[in-house]
Amino acid sequence: MSCIYIVILYLGVLWNGPDPIKGSCETVKALKEMGKRIFYVTNNSSKTRKEYTVKCNKLGFDATEDEIVCTSYIAALYLHNIGFKGKIYVVGNEGMGEELDNYGFNHCGIGPDPVKGPTDLHSFSTTELDPDVNCVLVGFDPHLSYNKMVKGASYARREGALFIATNEDSFLPLDGDVVIPGTGSIVSAVKVPARKEPIVMGKPEVNMFKALQQAYNLDPQRSMMVGDRCNTDIMMAHNCGMKSLLVMSGCTTQEELEKYKSDRDSYGTYIPTYVANRLGELLECL
Repeated sequence: MSCIYIVILYLGVLWNGPDPIKGSCETVKALKEMGKRIFYVTNNSSKTRKEYTVKCNKLGFDATEDEIVCTSYIAALYLHNIGFKGKIYVVGNEGMGEELDNYGFNHCGIGPDPVKGPTDLHSFSTTELDPDVNCVLVGFDPHLSYNKMVKGASYARREGALFIATNEDSFLPLDGDVVIPGTGSIVSAVKVPARKEPIVMGKPEVNMFKALQQAYNLDPQRSMMVGDRCNTDIMMAHNCGMKSLLVMSGCTTQEELEKYKSDRDSYGTYIPTYVANRLGELLECL
């Protein structure tokens, strides 16, 4: 294998539910023994790198914190790299707050902000806004409320304000009849009324890879993305000039893959370099 950097996604590639997918631990170990540099990447913004390191090691993946790349960290790193000065309104969670704290950023907004008192639309027009906020960061927020939508959109509309989103995934790929909205639905609740598009950190945008490239001098031509979603993981590989391996152990069905292959004009960026049923099959080729 000519690649020296392997970018691996979590859910659908390494594990589904509470257990690792068959052969994934052994494959990651073998790749590391061959001298490949592994990065564990996720669009999820609900945890810190430290928390993901604990989870990876608990499941049998020998991971260090500097190998973990989550969008909560990438957002904080992006703000640090551009030299941001000011106050950040966060529509998000405690994990995002911890990553911002690691870089010393001043932020507010995390936690419940329920609607109190009158609920007529006129009452929201008197919402008190912080004059110091000049950046809005939106990620996964289990406490999303109308108050947060009002504040997030209002701050994002300010002249010169930064508007950043961790990712725009529409839903979480979990089994069962319950539909779990993804961060993209929360981002839409802010960007639609703000009439402004955010700078997106996660897949399929390139900011996540650019951060890795800057920190570790990654060569995209010697890197490979391993993922289970054509419209995010594989598309990011195309956007960054990397090879890609699609595993069929996650979101993408064979029917969807054939659809993309049959219409390359429309779905060319969705088509992977390689395909495997699961990551463990790669072990047989090493």
